[in-house]
Amino acid sequence: MITTSPISRDVVFIGGGHAHAVALKMLAMKTLPGVRLTLISSQVQTPYSGMLPGLIAGHYRYDETHIDLGRLCRACGVRFIEDTVTGLNAETQTIHCKNHPPFGYDILSIDIGSTPDQSSVEGAKEYTQGVKPVPQFLHYWRDLQQRLFSESNTSTAHTHNLPPIRIGTVGGGASAVEVLLAMQHHLSSQAKQPSTPQPNIEYHIISGAEQILPSHNQNVRNQYTALLKTRGIVVHDKFRVCKIDLSEHSQGSDKKQLHAEDGREVELDEIIWTTAAKPATWPAKAGLSCSSQGFITVNDSLQTLSHENIFASGDIADMVNHPRPKAGVFAVRQGVPLANNILLAIQNKPLKPFKPQTKFLSLVSTGDQYAVASRGQWAFSGSWVWRWKDYIDQKFMKQLNEFKMPQGNSNRSEVHDISEELASAPMRCGGCGAKVGQPILQRVINQLTTPLNNDIQLGLDAPDDAAVISVPNGKHLVQSVDAFRSMIDDDYLFGQIAANHALGDIFAMGATPHSAQAIVTLPFAKESKVEQQLLHVMEGATKIFNQCGMALVGGHTAEGAELSLGFVVNGLADPNTLLRKSGLNVGDKIILTKPLGTGALFAADMRGEAQGEWIKQAIRSMTLLNQTAAECLSKHGAKACTDVTGFGLVGHLVEMLRASNASANVTLNDLPLLGGVSECFRAGIVSTLQPQNEKIRHVISNLDQVADLPDTAILFDPQTAGGLIAGIPAENAEQCIDALASSGYIYATIIGEVTPPCSGTKLVTIT
Repeated sequence: MITTSPISRDVVFIGGGHAHAVALKMLAMKTLPGVRLTLISSQVQTPYSGMLPGLIAGHYRYDETHIDLGRLCRACGVRFIEDTVTGLNAETQTIHCKNHPPFGYDILSIDIGSTPDQSSVEGAKEYTQGVKPVPQFLHYWRDLQQRLFSESNTSTAHTHNLPPIRIGTVGGGASAVEVLLAMQHHLSSQAKQPSTPQPNIEYHIISGAEQILPSHNQNVRNQYTALLKTRGIVVHDKFRVCKIDLSEHSQGSDKKQLHAEDGREVELDEIIWTTAAKPATWPAKAGLSCSSQGFITVNDSLQTLSHENIFASGDIADMVNHPRPKAGVFAVRQGVPLANNILLAIQNKPLKPFKPQTKFLSLVSTGDQYAVASRGQWAFSGSWVWRWKDYIDQKFMKQLNEFKMPQGNSNRSEVHDISEELASAPMRCGGCGAKVGQPILQRVINQLTTPLNNDIQLGLDAPDDAAVISVPNGKHLVQSVDAFRSMIDDDYLFGQIAANHALGDIFAMGATPHSAQAIVTLPFAKESKVEQQLLHVMEGATKIFNQCGMALVGGHTAEGAELSLGFVVNGLADPNTLLRKSGLNVGDKIILTKPLGTGALFAADMRGEAQGEWIKQAIRSMTLLNQTAAECLSKHGAKACTDVTGFGLVGHLVEMLRASNASANVTLNDLPLLGGVSECFRAGIVSTLQPQNEKIRHVISNLDQVADLPDTAILFDPQTAGGLIAGIPAENAEQCIDALASSGYIYATIIGEVTPPCSGTKLVTIT
C-alpha cells in the first residue's frame, strides 16, 4: 500500500492468518491517499498450516513453512506491530494490546485463527499438548525428540526390551492423521542414523467418529485405514474422550489414561490434541456478533453482523449463509474478496458478496513424501501427488515471502476521493505555526507517567517557560543530545529506541540519569491520528526513562514530513568517578556489551531484504538499557568507556585510543553479530553512513590482509542504541563477562586488548 498523504483513516488487521496475508499483498498494489494499513500479530513468522506436517516430518526448514509477516508488511508498505491483542472497544474503536498503548481504527479486520479446545474434556488442558498454537507445539516436538533419544541413549538395556512409549493424537481428522504420520516418519528416520538407538514407540489415533477422516470420501478413508494398519498405527474408532488423568499404573512415569464415554480406556505417554476448535474470547466480550461457540459471525461480504466497519475471515469467522469447515483452503480463498470489500468500505461503496466453493481439492500427506488427493467422490495417490502438493505450497509461500513491489507506478491503481479531510485540509504553515496544538499536547501529557524528583523545581507537573533543575552539591551535570528519524513503523518501540540511544552517552560516562526533554517531529495528519502517534512515541520513551528513574520535564513538537524524535538528557555524576574516553591502560581487555549490525540490518529492511526475525532481534538489542552494563563495567575496574553508535566500532574505539595514547588488537571473529548481518554484507547491503565511516580505514595496520573479508564491514557499521565498549583490567575481564551475561547482556564479549602506542596513525590491528 502506497500513501504519502497525511493520514486520515486507519485500517487495522488483527492476526497474521492466511486471508490477511493474501489481502495485504493485494492492497499493496493500490495507492490509497490518507489511508494507513496496520497489521497487529503476536508472531513475526506465522505458520502455513498446509506445510506443518512436512516441517514435523523433516522435509522443510522452519523458514520455508512460515510467512514472514515483518518482511511482507515492509514490502507492502504496511505498519507491523508485534503484540497480542487483549481486547476491543467497538464503541470508541480502539484496540487494546498486551505491550502497547491502544490503537485506534476506522476499519478493522480480524483473522486470528483458532486453537484446539482443551477445556471441553476434564484433564485435557493438564495432560495434552495442543497442535496449536504452532510455536508451542514445535517447542514441545523438539523437546519430545530430545527426551525420546536421550532416554534410549542412557538406557543400559536394549531398546526393544524397554516398555513401549505410546504416542497418540486425539481427533480423527486430517490434522490428527497427518501430524502422527509425520512424527512417526521423522522419529523413524532419526533412529536410522548411525549409532542412534531406535526408541520403542507405539502410535495411536483416538477418533470419536466411526471412521477416521470423516469429512473425506470413502475412497480416502479406505486408503488411510489400510496405510495406518501397514504402519502399525492403532486406531481407536468411536472413542469419545470424556476424561484424562494419570494412569494408576504410571509408577512415576506420568502415563496418562484416556477414558471414553462407553467405558473403554487407553493408556498413552504423549497426547497431541487436534480436535474441537476454540476461538479467542475477546471478540465476544467486545460485543461482536458471535456464534454459540464464540466464532465471529459474518455475512457474505465477510462483514460482521453487528458492526459494519469490522470484518472477519479464516478460522475465527463463521459465514452464516455458507458454513464451511475450518480449513486453510477456505481462508486463503477469502483473501481476495476481503481485500476488495475493504477497498469498497474505504470508499463508502456497497460491498460485494462472496460465496465459497462447496467442493475443494484436498491434499493429505502420509508422513513420507507421498500424499492422497481428493475432490468430491474421487481420490488418487502417489509420490507425484506429494510433489504436486509441494509445488502448490512452495509457490504460495514464495509469493508472500519473496514479494516485492514492482518498480514505478505502472502496476498500481489509485483510489480517488477517499477522504473529505484531505480535500479540505489547508496548506501547512512553518515556524511556530507548525507546532502540534496545545489541546493535543495536554491530553497526551496527562496520560504519561513520569517519576517525581525533588531536584526538579519546575517540570511537567508545574509547566513554565522552561524547566528548572537543582544540581546537588558535589555533583556534576552531565548533558547530551541525540535525535534521528524513525527507521521502524512501530512508534512505541521507536520511542524506546530513541530514548535508549540518547541515554547511551550518560551511561558511558558513569552518570546517573536524571531528566530529559523531548524534541518530536510528527507527520501532519488528522487530529486524532497525531494524538495517537504522539502518545505512542512518548509512552515508549517514558517507559525507558521510568526504568532508570529519570523524569521527562518538557519538550517541543513540530509538524514535518516524517516522524523524528530526539532528547536532551541530563545525568548527575561524581566528578571523581566520571568515565572518560581516555583512561585505557596497556593490557586492558576490551569488552563490548551488545552485538553489532543494526546499520546493515535496517538498510536491508528498507529494501525489503531483511527477515522479520532479524529485525525482531535487533529491536530487542536496541531496547536493552545500558545502565546495568555500565554499573557492571565500573564495578570490574573500567576507567575508560564509550557507547558504540553512529561512527561504528572502529570509529568510537579510535576516539578512545587517541585519547588514551594507546593502540589495540581486535579479533574479528570474536565480534558479536546480530542475526542476518553476515548475510547482508555478503549481499552487498550496508548503511548509507558506511562509506563515511570507512574513511578511517587507514587506522587499521593490516588492512591489506582483512579488507576483502565480508565481515570486515562490521567494523564500520553505524549502530543505533548500541552497546558500551570499555577497557577492563585483564584479571577482571572474565568475571566481568560472566556478570554481564547474568544481567541479560548475553552477547557481551572480550573483543581485543589494549596494546602500547604505535608510531603514526595505525592504531588498530585486526587479528
